[in-house]
Amino acid sequence: MHRATPAEVWLAFPPLVDTNFGSFYPSTAVLAAYLGQAGVPSEQTDLNEEFAVWLLDRARAQGGRLPEVGPETMAGAAARWLSRSPERVFDSGGRHDFGPDSPYGYVVRLLSTPYLVDPDERVLGPLDHDDAVVGAYDAFYAQADLRSRIGEEVSLVGVSVPMGPQLLPALLLAEHVKSLRPDVRVVVGGPAVSLMDAADLDRLLTHHPHIDCVVRFDGEHPLLALAEQTRRGDWQPALVSGASYADGEGVTHHNAPAPGPDINRLPAPLYPRKALDRLAAPALAVTQARGCYWGKCDYCDFIELYDGSPPFRGRHPDGFVDELATLVEEFGVSRFTFITESIPPAFARRVCRALIDRKLRITWNSFAMVDRRFDRELLALMAEAGCEFLVVGMETTITRVLKLVHKSADREENLRFLRDAREVGLPLIVNLIPDLPTTTYDEALRALDDVRDFAGSLLSVSVFPFEATRSSNVGRDPEQFGLTVGPAVQTSGQAQYALNHLQNVDPAMTREQRADVHRRYREFAEEVNSRGYRPARAAAGRPDEAFRLAVEDLDVLESEGAVVCTNMRTREQIRVPSKAVRILRPYLDGAPFTMRQLTERAGERVGGALFSNLTRAGMLTEAAKGAGGHDARP
Repeated sequence: MHRATPAEVWLAFPPLVDTNFGSFYPSTAVLAAYLGQAGVPSEQTDLNEEFAVWLLDRARAQGGRLPEVGPETMAGAAARWLSRSPERVFDSGGRHDFGPDSPYGYVVRLLSTPYLVDPDERVLGPLDHDDAVVGAYDAFYAQADLRSRIGEEVSLVGVSVPMGPQLLPALLLAEHVKSLRPDVRVVVGGPAVSLMDAADLDRLLTHHPHIDCVVRFDGEHPLLALAEQTRRGDWQPALVSGASYADGEGVTHHNAPAPGPDINRLPAPLYPRKALDRLAAPALAVTQARGCYWGKCDYCDFIELYDGSPPFRGRHPDGFVDELATLVEEFGVSRFTFITESIPPAFARRVCRALIDRKLRITWNSFAMVDRRFDRELLALMAEAGCEFLVVGMETTITRVLKLVHKSADREENLRFLRDAREVGLPLIVNLIPDLPTTTYDEALRALDDVRDFAGSLLSVSVFPFEATRSSNVGRDPEQFGLTVGPAVQTSGQAQYALNHLQNVDPAMTREQRADVHRRYREFAEEVNSRGYRPARAAAGRPDEAFRLAVEDLDVLESEGAVVCTNMRTREQIRVPSKAVRILRPYLDGAPFTMRQLTERAGERVGGALFSNLTRAGMLTEAAKGAGGHDARP
């Protein structure tokens, strides 16, 4: 009987990337394949997914009351609702059904919100283990059985940190690993540390000695070199390109990066089958490129992630399609995400033709930018070849602003792209930045009106209030883009990596105008994103039509005499004052009622207003859609 070779490297993906719940992030799979090709066996653990399950179990065990979560917050509502309805996020086989396609995946993301920590300077120093969120992560790692999971042959632990909110949990993971296995070397890498400046890395390495080395930029070559050193018992990070470390006297060093690997020679990602088997709708990620073929957007710092290498390295279409076919055959998976900053039009055309010619029936999605070469014919070809949606960083439709930050398209090209995609039936997820540098209030509203005209054909909308990063062109020369360096006006709550954000002020809008713009954009995004769920909307002149509270989707919290209702599908919340609670109480279990009944109980003005507020907030559904065995008749 064949016995697996014991792992020498343990690769961990720590929390918290809430957008990746229900999925498997590819970074460890890419590294594991590269190490394996060189004869270094490894094991992968998705602690991010495990954290989501731990939160769900903890919420259920504690009746929806988590000490880190305020009861009247959206996270509190999510905790209570999920504790009562866990079957909504698992399929009949117990697999995780809270990925991006799940109607309730967003609720699990809400549950995790209190634990999503935007790392600032505090994480660079000693961590406060009395902090509630730090304590929650400590509890999670304590129950994760790390000692038995890190095999005896493991000499190196690699921690992949692509996202800013993973930094604090990664540091805590390193502490726990070292407390259990002081003999192993802990290496941290990924974009979150690659974008740090040298001074921040110095502080991190000084105050977190449980981290033996940080790898910046492409990780394959440095990780393999460090793994081979630990295999020989000869730890010398000074010899490894792209490594940052503290020497025996506590002095930090940053080695210059070397060119990364030829991505056309990388092996296919080595996805762990057990991790995929627990997902209801797994999608595999395949690298299309590293870097961006445009690479000129002044506010973007993703193009800074591959220092030492060419700014753009793309795959050959034939080899790319071969890899897709191999993964389909090996895992039986037919859904894919193409990893790229923006898929090049010529590459897309060749790959789509190859997929059709080879009858490789898959669905896939990709990031794309508005480019005139994505004409109607190509967009139609992409839809025919299985593209289920494109994620498009459109940002705005204001030509003046687009030119200022060196975007490729102008207003006319953006609108043409939206029209063509709509006409060929290719769904889009559109990313918007309402307040790129120098955007005025009127311009922001005009851009919103432009995109609103296409709302019906958009799959979803994501809104990212602008935050200048220190590692972008805007951050390096803010005055050139109309910004003044100084304390930022925070109205968005969007930041996920404060360490890399430049404190700045954009005088193009007042504080009040910016807050109003953010609110309007978020409301538009919510309108589009909740479109798949149609709660009842009462119509005038139908006082005897029966409705009920959509209790299967509601969290109902009684607080100080009032009732807070939260619809977990629409993400809308309403607070019913104590005087109206007695009117509504007979129906809190889903019993049917009419507007006439409410007005008879409370008077026409109060009953009518209550009914109108409930319908406007999406709390009602038609009584014919019975709940809990109630007779549909009032």
